[in-house]
This record gives sequence, C-alpha cells and structure tokens, in this order.
Amino acid sequence: MRTFWQDARYGIRLLTRNTGFSAVAVLTLALGIGANTAVFSVINGILLHPLPYERPDRLMFLTEWSEQVPDMSFSVANFKDVQEQSKTFESFVAFNAANFTLTGDGEAERVNGRNVSSGIFQTLRVRPILGRAFRPEEDKPGAERVVMLGEGFWTRRYGRRMDVIGKHLTLNDESYTVIGVLTGKMHGSWQRTDLFTPLLRLEDRIGGVENRGNHFGIYLIGRLKPGVTLEQGRGEIVAIARGLSEKYPDTNARQSMTVNSLHEAIVGDFRPALIVLLGAVAFVLLIACVNVANLLLGRAAARQRELAVRAALGAGRGRMIRQLLTESVVLSLFGGGLGLLLAYWGVAGIVAWIPSSIPRLEEVGVDGRVLLFTAAISVLTGLFFGLLPAWNASRTSPHEILKAGGRTGNLGLGHRRLRSALVVAEISLALILLVGAGLMLRSFYHVLHADAGIEPEGVIVSQVSLPEANYTDKDRIRRFTDQVLRNVEAIPGVQFAASTLPLLGGYQTSFMIEGRPEPPRGQRPSVDITRVSPAYFRAMGVRLLKGRAFTHQDDAGAPRVCIVDETLARTYWPGEDPLGRKVRIGGRPQDKDSVALDVVGVVGHVKNYGVDQPSRIEIYVPYTQDPISSFGLVVKTGLAPASLTTAMRKAVSDVDPNVPVFATQTLVSLVNEGTAQRRLAVTLLGVFAGLALLLAAVGIYGVISYNVSQRTQEIGIRMALGAERREILKMVLGQGTMMALLGVVIGLGVAFGLTRLIATMLFQVSATDPPTFSLVPVLLLLVAVLAAYLPARHAARVEPMVALRDE
Repeated sequence: MRTFWQDARYGIRLLTRNTGFSAVAVLTLALGIGANTAVFSVINGILLHPLPYERPDRLMFLTEWSEQVPDMSFSVANFKDVQEQSKTFESFVAFNAANFTLTGDGEAERVNGRNVSSGIFQTLRVRPILGRAFRPEEDKPGAERVVMLGEGFWTRRYGRRMDVIGKHLTLNDESYTVIGVLTGKMHGSWQRTDLFTPLLRLEDRIGGVENRGNHFGIYLIGRLKPGVTLEQGRGEIVAIARGLSEKYPDTNARQSMTVNSLHEAIVGDFRPALIVLLGAVAFVLLIACVNVANLLLGRAAARQRELAVRAALGAGRGRMIRQLLTESVVLSLFGGGLGLLLAYWGVAGIVAWIPSSIPRLEEVGVDGRVLLFTAAISVLTGLFFGLLPAWNASRTSPHEILKAGGRTGNLGLGHRRLRSALVVAEISLALILLVGAGLMLRSFYHVLHADAGIEPEGVIVSQVSLPEANYTDKDRIRRFTDQVLRNVEAIPGVQFAASTLPLLGGYQTSFMIEGRPEPPRGQRPSVDITRVSPAYFRAMGVRLLKGRAFTHQDDAGAPRVCIVDETLARTYWPGEDPLGRKVRIGGRPQDKDSVALDVVGVVGHVKNYGVDQPSRIEIYVPYTQDPISSFGLVVKTGLAPASLTTAMRKAVSDVDPNVPVFATQTLVSLVNEGTAQRRLAVTLLGVFAGLALLLAAVGIYGVISYNVSQRTQEIGIRMALGAERREILKMVLGQGTMMALLGVVIGLGVAFGLTRLIATMLFQVSATDPPTFSLVPVLLLLVAVLAAYLPARHAARVEPMVALRDE
C-alpha cells in the first residue's frame, strides 16, 4: 500500500507538470464516465431500486388474460375466488383507479384516488402516519363512507394539520369521513394518489358476484408466503383460472391469469429502452478509453529516457507496469470526479426530458450506489485504457534508449501501427453507435409523419366529470352535456364542440355480427366502444368514408345506431357494403347487457394508442343514446388555446358550479405525450452518437498529428528530393482515410449483427435499413478526412531545410 501511495503521488506530480495532456485526457474521460453515470442514475432509480416496502420481492401483480386482451383487469367475482382458493399467497388485495370531485371546501377540485380493498396496506406493509387503515366491515356494500388521505394531498390541502382526522369531505356530492393519512413512501403513482376509499363498498355498482363478466379496471396485488417461489405461485393461479374457465364457460372460457413481480409489472415495459441507452454510453466510454490510451502511447515517446533509467537502476517490468497503471488510475479518478459533476447536470436534464408517465421518476438521482458505480467504473476504466500503453512502454530496451543519448520521441513502426489500430477500433465503435442512432432517428421520423387518423392542430381537450350522487338519471346527464356543448359553441372563435368518452381509445367489450354464427365461448372478438356527440368527427378531423355522421335525432327514443371504423368494415364485410348491417355489443342476444346496433356510417381508422402501437377496431355510438357521467370535451378552434381555457370553464360552471373542468391541454401535446419516450431515446442516442463522432475525430487528428511529428525528417527529405506539397498532403490524407475505411468496414460488419437487438423498437424501418447503412459510413468518412486534413496541411507546409536542421 505504501508503494501504491508513492506511485500515486508521483503520478499526480506528473499530471500537474503536463497540464495540456492532463486537461485533454481528464475531459475526455469525464465525458465518457459522466454520460455512464447519468444513465446509470436513471437505471438505478427506475430498475434497480427495490420498491419501498418490506420484502418487496414477495409482492406479485396479477391480471386476467384472454386472447383478445392479454392484460385484462379482474372481475370482482374472480378476485374473490382467487382470494378464497389460493394456498401459496398470504393475502390478496384489489384496487382500481378513481377520481373524485371535492366540493364544499373552497373551489371545486378534481382529485385523483384509488378504490382499494381492506387489508391492502397490511399486504404492502405500509402503516398510516396518522389515524388508521380501513376495517373489513368498511369494505362492504352499504358500509359507512370513509376515506384516507395521501400524504402529499394532506400536506398541500391541509398543511399537515393533525385535526384532519374525523373531518367530513364532500366527494362526488357524498359525505366521507377522514379516518387516516397514508405515508407517501410508496411506489410510483401511488405516492401521488390524493385519496383512498374502500373498493368493495361499490361492489353492487361494479358487477359483484352475479356478473362475473364485468371488468371495471380492478387489478390484484398478492404477497407470497415465505418459501414459496414465483413459479409455484404462478402455477397455482393458472390452475385456479383453469378451474374457473371450466366452471363458468360463459364468462371465463379460454381465459387465464398472469402473475409477475410487482416491480416487473411497474417498470418492465421501460427496461429495453434503458438498456439500449446504457449500451450506447458504454460505447462512448470505450471510445474515450481508446482516445486516452492513444494519448498515453504518444506520451510514452516523451518518457522513453525516464523509463530506461528506471529499468537500468533495477526496476523490473512488473514494477514499471504497476507504476504506469497507477498513473492511469489516478488520471481516471480525476476524470471520474469531473464526470460526476457533469452527471449531476446530466441527470437533471434527462429527468426534465423523461415523460412524467414513466414510473419511479421521483427516485432518480445521484445516491450512494451511483457514487460507488462512478468510483468503480473510474478505477476499471483507468486499468482498461492504461494496460496496453503500460505493457507497450515496459517492452522498450533501456540499452538502445540510453545509447541514443538525449534523443527521444521515436518508438518505431510498431508503435505507430498500434496507435493506428486503436483509431480503427474507435471508428468502428463510433460507426456502430451512429448506425443505431440513425435507425432510431429514421424510425422517429416515420412516427411523426404517420397518419394517426386525426387532425390534432387547433384542438383543445378537457375532462369533465359529474358527481354520480347527483347525476344518476341519464336524462339529467344528457341535458347537462347538451347545455355545455351549446355554451362552448357560443364562445367566439370556436368552430366545433363535441363530447367523447373515452378521450382517446374506447372501453373494450365483445361484439358479434348479427346474422352470422356465434363464435365459440372465449373467442368472441373484442372492440373499442366510444361514445361521441354529432360534431366529434369534424372536431377531431376523422374522415367520414361512407354513410352519415350522428345527428341530434339519434336520441334516446330513436333506433340504436353506430358508426364503425374502416378496419372493422374491411375485416368483417370485405367487398360488401356495411351500411344497414347490425352489430351486437356486450355478448349474446340473451344477455341482458347485449345491444344490437344499426351501422349508419364508416369512418377512417384512428390510431388511438400511438401510430407505433397496435390499435384495435372501433365502434362509435351516440352519447345521447347511452350517456355517462364522465366525458371529454373536444373543441376545435383557430385561436390560441390559452385564450379559451377560462371561457370553457365558465361554460361548464354556468350549468353547474360544482362540476370542475380539469386536464385541459391541446390535442397536439396529448399526442406528443405518446411519443415522449421515443423522443427521449432518440435525443439521448443522438447526443451520445455525436459525442462518439467527436471523440473519433479527435482520435484521428491526434494520431495523424503524432505521425506527422514523428516523420518530420522523412517529409523534409522527400521534399528536398523533389516531392511536391500536394503529394505530401495526399500521403498523409491517405493514411487517415485508410484507417477510417478499415474502421468503417469492421464497424459495418458488427453493426449488421447488433442492430437486430433493437429491431422491436423500430417503426417502419428494418434493422438493416439501406439508407442508414449507406449514409452513416459516408458521414463518418467525411469527418475522418476533415480530421486528417489539418495535420496533413501542416505536413505539406514543412520547410525541408528547417526539418533537416532540427533533426
């Protein structure tokens, strides 16, 4: 250890004496290590941090499964059966998302919440910080209405007042008693949840045991018993699902259930993109290492005599390698320290770019694990880039160096070839990263220019939700919606006003084509159902291809009608006219919730879930024939959105001041949210690829400059013997071009294999896209030629007499 500190102190003295070399090397390493630290911080916060619960590895997330909907929510009846029959889980609890309108306590406010079954917080091992959790008797139909506050809501709305327990809140025009405040130390959106209410108090509304086919967005969390593996628990749940499928074929035929860890269910969808980004910054760090190794090889020429004297005084080869490696590690630690500072800024920038929909974003930051990662990668990087120069320098012959007297700086052809080989490797790595970034960029271009089936420009969307306690009558809901639409249409600058539910993408149900054989149980096709007002298609820019749009005559007393999208029409009536045909939604004719609809129109297909995501066929129905208490307000205008926001709120409050308007935004921003994750990946890959290109250019420039300095005498002799300046320029440029060509060829071969790893992330672009694999090498060659041109021009300006006199 004493020897190590001696070597370290000596290395620091050398670095302070060679400030130019040290600054370039430290900055190069800081860029590579800083980029890796920033991306690792994101991966650490999202993927690696355990969930904030006791034994989070025992928590599982369950969904139902069908061929049409792989991640389907549970019905209440199936939840209760799983809860009763399972032997491998300590407990099962259920939840679904809920929203509430808070009134009677200041301005009406829309708050987000969750309906949860009793015992959920005991299952998560979460305790209230104030008051108590729900009791089993409060989680039953007809039970007293009670509510727990989220810590964030308690802080924001009530300033953490202790007397909130027992307070009465008016939620959806119903009185609830506050019984507790839940800690904010939970995962993802649960941490930001404002209110929690008992789930099964609503059992009569959300299906109950008598309607096993109703799925109201309920999902399950279970805690495995000690010693039970995930595979054992999964096997038992699948067996229970198989039994339910046999026992209840009308609702459960050909259905199963899925079991995954809660952690995987939360972050699993984001793992591939984050791993790709980590691979990209690893390439950047490799290129930085190659650059610094080249710098060290060049610096070795200036240290020949020093190393020769050490060897002559008895320093063994191993001792010299250790000294040089220690210096490399010291250099890398300085780069790591600066890289950590860059990472702080980088993490802030990445978090600002990451869409808020990505889970666990609040846990991203530079913590102890990130600091340990930075220290480890700094040491490993120092050893990695220092080993080859140290090994090469230790092979020099002290006798030959000392015999040459004071002359230093020429380590021969082998040394130059080694440096050139490193540049070839650097160019290959840069090309692989550039090809990956190019493919992602081309894919993103196709996403931006793909036809989504709507025209989002000039469209504003808002959400409106009526208190169910006051709007139980469908006629009243219909009158409210009609009046709001009339008020909004009267606003100056509004072209069309419409209502829809849901805003993008409908609720799912099974359907059948009337007059055709009934599909086997469990194989009925699924369709999205969207309730819309007559002006919806014009407001959203959805093309009417055949038939008619809805009118105000399609009211409650008129025959039930629908409009289908072109994909459904083409699939089920190929080459036929769908107008006048009938579709049945909700099940078989004998089912009480089954409804037959006359097809009166066909519209263009809308990519509601993103142009790069699988979309479902869709059926539109008039909201007037089936009104519901929540809907989206869609406004087409030529004015600035901000100028209409207040007027839209007033249009609603004039009808009912206790109904808030929330989540107002432009349709453009809503659509962009769907591409935010892809935009982030493209941006970061582009930044890292640009950084790799810059480092590769610096590497070529450094090697060519070094070679020119080593061959100054040779160049002087050539010119003295009659060589023209353009021949010297061509010779040096040719050296740089040959290195770049060799690197491009090797890089292309590797890229052809590696790009297949990101094939699933591409949209309308193949993993071997010819334009990308053609343009990227050309770009890299141009940059390489430019980097080689500067030292080549310097070589062409060498004066023969000056060069020969200096030697």
